[in-house]
Amino acid sequence: MRRRRFQVVRVTVPHFRDAERLIRRLAPAHNLRTLDAIQLAVALDLHGQGLVSQFVSADHSLCSLAGGEGLGVVNPERP
Repeated sequence: MRRRRFQVVRVTVPHFRDAERLIRRLAPAHNLRTLDAIQLAVALDLHGQGLVSQFVSADHSLCSLAGGEGLGVVNPERP
């Protein structure tokens, strides 16, 4: 992030399926929203491939869920 170099990642059908599973599992108790579930599903996939080490979001609830799923979390509003 500091170098301001970002890579665009294609969202695939498996990501949507993973997002649906996350919604079924987490939404009832944690109010996981659809677009957040897609973002989280992609991050988990990239993390599983060793391509990302941190999940970055200013959404406290989403950061909490990401951390619970095993991702390192960075909230830029809470340095």
